[in-house]
Amino acid sequence: MFLKFAREIMLEWCFPRAVNSTIGCYSWEMLSESDMKRIPTLILRVSIWFLISLTLSLTGASGRTLDNLQWGQAIDGVQMSLSSTGSDGSSLQIALRNVGDHDVTLNLGLMMANGKVQLPNNIRLNVTDAQGKTRVFKFADKRHAFVAGRVDDYVVPLRAGSMYTLQLTLNQFWCYETKEFAIQLLPGRNLLTAQFEGTGAKVENLDMPGIKLMNFWRSKVDSNTLTLER
Repeated sequence: MFLKFAREIMLEWCFPRAVNSTIGCYSWEMLSESDMKRIPTLILRVSIWFLISLTLSLTGASGRTLDNLQWGQAIDGVQMSLSSTGSDGSSLQIALRNVGDHDVTLNLGLMMANGKVQLPNNIRLNVTDAQGKTRVFKFADKRHAFVAGRVDDYVVPLRAGSMYTLQLTLNQFWCYETKEFAIQLLPGRNLLTAQFEGTGAKVENLDMPGIKLMNFWRSKVDSNTLTLER
């Protein structure tokens, strides 16, 4: 379908004499031999133009690509990024990448129902609101407030040079000290910094006795500081 579209665009833009203005259709017979030789190159150029336009459109829609993320300081080969993916600031993206020279394994939290539910409980947000008040919010998905059935560690292998991203929202965090069950952005500048603290395996099921022997990353890393204004 796209090649047909490219061919029609090419004929109308590059070979106007091939368009029969009387009946409004295209005629290949009206092309010269030199024009025919140029067709493969022109189709390639139109295709490249189309793909570039599509890429720019998708980048503009998302508002952020992986190349322009801001990152915190790398700790033991792992680096963390925090960015906003929504116009109102309520949707967040957290990225973890391995900038070291060896593979690592991250334990992001817990999984339930044999991996059908994934809870990155080891992610927290340090929030300083527009009034200068600072609190620590921990991840807590309210849809799964109670644990029932099988539980596993949320294990993420991260090869050197690889990256893992999470899509989260402000209402998936809560503060134990203040009993706030969501992050509320106040009018003004709100500052957020994500933190991940790596641990070893916390759950040892009978069918996975060797999980505690895995090479887990056990340090603490902070992201860049994200500014959200209301």
